[in-house]
Amino acid sequence: MKYLVFLLAFAVAAMGWVDEYGRDSSIPDGTLPSCNDAITLNIIDTFHASSAGQMLGLDTQQGCNQLVVMDSNAELMRGVEMGTGNPVWTYPTPRTNTFGCCHDWPVTYGWYVNCFVDSEMYYYSSGTWNVAFTNPAGDNGRGMDFQNDGNYIWETYSSGNKRNRIYRIDETGAYNFYSVPDVPGQMSGLTIFPYNNNLGIFVTSYHWQEWFLYEFDGSSMTYKGSGNPGVSGFSFSFGLAYHPDTDTFFWSYMVYDTFWWIAEVEFINTSLEQSTWGSIKTQF
Repeated sequence: MKYLVFLLAFAVAAMGWVDEYGRDSSIPDGTLPSCNDAITLNIIDTFHASSAGQMLGLDTQQGCNQLVVMDSNAELMRGVEMGTGNPVWTYPTPRTNTFGCCHDWPVTYGWYVNCFVDSEMYYYSSGTWNVAFTNPAGDNGRGMDFQNDGNYIWETYSSGNKRNRIYRIDETGAYNFYSVPDVPGQMSGLTIFPYNNNLGIFVTSYHWQEWFLYEFDGSSMTYKGSGNPGVSGFSFSFGLAYHPDTDTFFWSYMVYDTFWWIAEVEFINTSLEQSTWGSIKTQF
């Protein structure tokens, strides 16, 4: 009997567990790449979203000063004011254990969310949630963003066999993926933005506060380096979002294993001006 109990305990340890934030214990933290701190990130503001019990995935809405926060346990996406975190609106999610959220733009202007306990990609439009397609990242997907040029969903993926990928998925569920071995541990947030006349992609990892930058030229992905926002008492990193109106980034994180914060962050080396990004967005 003792031998059987040992085998069961070993099996549970080998498979790992996933907590309420989507952290998978079977994925080791890894180590930072040698070119760490190759980019500069400056925190220019911090605030709470007091109405949110969780602040996992993030997204922004062009043309307004609102940030969208995934409050998974409450089964809500929350719109909050940038800078204050004051509540503005809520949308129900199709279930608990959602992490990533992103919206298409302009019409039909719906919302995609993923889930870390099932393999569906959900879509919200006209007050109704439906399953859009089977998520190619399965239940390993976390942070998401939507690329209007081509109508692609970008999504982080980390699995228990130590593989990290970034998926690019069209609205039928067809996809490509790109290996990103430079990112240590399990990836969490993701956001896209204009970079060197290509697409910049920032991703975060749950247990590191570094942001990892990739450049996508339409066919291949190149690692550009990482940067550290310099937060004291850092515990976990969650969502990322880029706002084209301010040319800044928003990051949700936890300090001292307890306190949720959102930071507005400036990436000093962003190559395109805000006005250029706005003109690109109007052409999508």
